[in-house]
Amino acid sequence: LIWNRYIEILDIDKILGNHMEESTELLLKVWTSTMRTVFSVLDEMRTQLNQKDHGTFSSLKVDYFSAIAKESVMKLLNYANAICIQVGPNDPSCRDTHASVKHFPSKMVNLLIMFQALEYAKMEILDLFLGQTKGPILMEIERLTNGLSAVFLVLLVELNGLLRSQHLVISNTGVHHVTQHIMGLMRLLVEQKDKVHMMLNDNPDKFGQVVTQLISSLEFMLDMNSRSLALQGQQLVFLLNNINFVLEQANNYTDLKLILGESWCLQRHVQLDQFLASYVEASWTPVMSSFIITRIPKILWPQQLFDKFNSRFEMTYNVQKTWKVTDPVIRQKLREKITQKVIPLYRMYLESYSDKKQKSARFNVEHLEARLLEIFEG
Repeated sequence: LIWNRYIEILDIDKILGNHMEESTELLLKVWTSTMRTVFSVLDEMRTQLNQKDHGTFSSLKVDYFSAIAKESVMKLLNYANAICIQVGPNDPSCRDTHASVKHFPSKMVNLLIMFQALEYAKMEILDLFLGQTKGPILMEIERLTNGLSAVFLVLLVELNGLLRSQHLVISNTGVHHVTQHIMGLMRLLVEQKDKVHMMLNDNPDKFGQVVTQLISSLEFMLDMNSRSLALQGQQLVFLLNNINFVLEQANNYTDLKLILGESWCLQRHVQLDQFLASYVEASWTPVMSSFIITRIPKILWPQQLFDKFNSRFEMTYNVQKTWKVTDPVIRQKLREKITQKVIPLYRMYLESYSDKKQKSARFNVEHLEARLLEIFEG
């Protein structure tokens, strides 16, 4: 009866056959769970066979166990082969340049899970089988893992190319979802670096190249797509948000920062300062140019100057208060830079006129400062 129970548990077709139409993620979970159960049952079965005297059957028990174990493991590997085909690069979603970036991380996770499971299976087989029996099984596992490694490399190449040709739909100036997906993939790669190294033939230099190329392609994509935004200030805030997010992620993961290097991090800090300064110049210098003295007769200066400033300020304020700046530190820096640009000059001109002429100004200094603090709330 006990052997019947073992045989029933090892009915892999019954366990996995009903799940082949499920999602790849669920199928991987079921296969991995089944694999661990199978090896656990086989180990228990072997222990039972070795502990008891089975009479005339004792001389056959090694061959008996080997045959059952081999058939069970090969069935597992047959299903593994079918799953490997599913997680390959032939998914049509990987060809859709408008929607596929978000699919790459999940596909790579599936590849890593399958690769890790097969490596676990390899260790179990080395312990489970003796002599020549394990040879063909290990060869099949090696074929599968080599195939997964090849697919992994293909996906990396495809993703790199996709980023350099991706046309983004940018709905606001915040951190784009593609930036988030790619940096999520970066976190995955560094967290699973030992497995990724194995998939890249234990070549750490190759791993570093993969990471730096993807980051470079992401930055290229952000720069090119920022130009589709109508206003230069909007372009700069979009780049400020996204490059800052990339830099933050690098700083949060030591391995990622080590790969990119201190020089890369320093250059990005300089770049962020340049974006910030260029944004203030592009968005607020035109507003403050209202106070450049013209040939308007002096008696008309207050009215004309403040009317022009009020109009330009309201237009800029109304547009930019809807812009999103995700990081509170960056948001505060932007507001400080704008305040430094606007308030001293505004105060100087306001105070240079008599109380009567100051009535031409719609805002006092405190009111203007308060309105500047409302910008970038998205």
